Amino acid sequence: MSKIFNKKDFFVLIVGILAVIIGFVYIQFGVGDGHEIGSGNSQQPIIFVSDQNKTSSAAQHLVTTTSRSGGSVAMHVDVYNDGTIKYLANKNVKRAKQPIIEVSFSDRTNTTKQQAAKLQEVFSHLNHKYGYTTYDAIGFGSGALAVYYNAINYGVKKNKMTMSHFISIAGPYKGVMPDNHNNNDRRPGQPADRPQGQQPNTQNGAPVHQPGQMQHQAMTNQQLTNSRFPSFSDYQKKASNLDENTKVLNIYGVLNANDKSDGRVTEQSATAIKSLVKSGNYQSLRLSGPFALHSNILDNQIAERLVNRFLFND
Repeated sequence: MSKIFNKKDFFVLIVGILAVIIGFVYIQFGVGDGHEIGSGNSQQPIIFVSDQNKTSSAAQHLVTTTSRSGGSVAMHVDVYNDGTIKYLANKNVKRAKQPIIEVSFSDRTNTTKQQAAKLQEVFSHLNHKYGYTTYDAIGFGSGALAVYYNAINYGVKKNKMTMSHFISIAGPYKGVMPDNHNNNDRRPGQPADRPQGQQPNTQNGAPVHQPGQMQHQAMTNQQLTNSRFPSFSDYQKKASNLDENTKVLNIYGVLNANDKSDGRVTEQSATAIKSLVKSGNYQSLRLSGPFALHSNILDNQIAERLVNRFLFND
């Protein structure tokens, strides 16, 4: 009577079992956690970069609105003072069609170029770990500068990801104004400065600083802040590196006709990006009135609707 299995059959059986085990492990732990570049992941994350060291309540409001329209908050990325990057992800990072990823910089003294370099590390990580190949980006304030400079300085070659849509909100491409410029940084309903010549009030026994003193300090802070940003000529030299298919929406505010700014960023500074983008890919939204204040723009319902239409109904 012949044996049911010979040595050759036994070897084939063992190889088959190992193949099944390896396949099971790959499906359970490998997919979405180590994609090869160019794997064709259909997910397109939305990268949100604010000029706050932590995502502000206003920024969170926009993220929540955006998530209702199809995205899902999937990850918080914290860049710490020592350069360490921490990724806090949930299941939406693999499951959502357009997962929202918030990037926060703890050290606000870092330059735009340093922040753009950190974004390059973030993009490379997202591509390698999750297989993302394209992304949309929303940048608020100086966060918009970091997004744009990253795109023109690193691009697809180093990021391993292509920027499909870029929404620049109140981006200071030619710098910011003093913090107390004409008191336009106050919220609607906040009282204006006292008339010239009126004696200063006291608050809890301490004198209130004179406008001239505050202006001097604001100018000092202004100079320090603007020294963090690239010069406009730096953008111009590299603007041609922006992917020709990247579509740009520029949202900015103007409080009134006499002072064309949002209290922080002038119209001229915010709209300077227009000359840095292919004309056929550029759109803009000019907000006006008290709710065009820099800190309020993210809460503006008109802006929210246009952001959603730009990202989800294109």
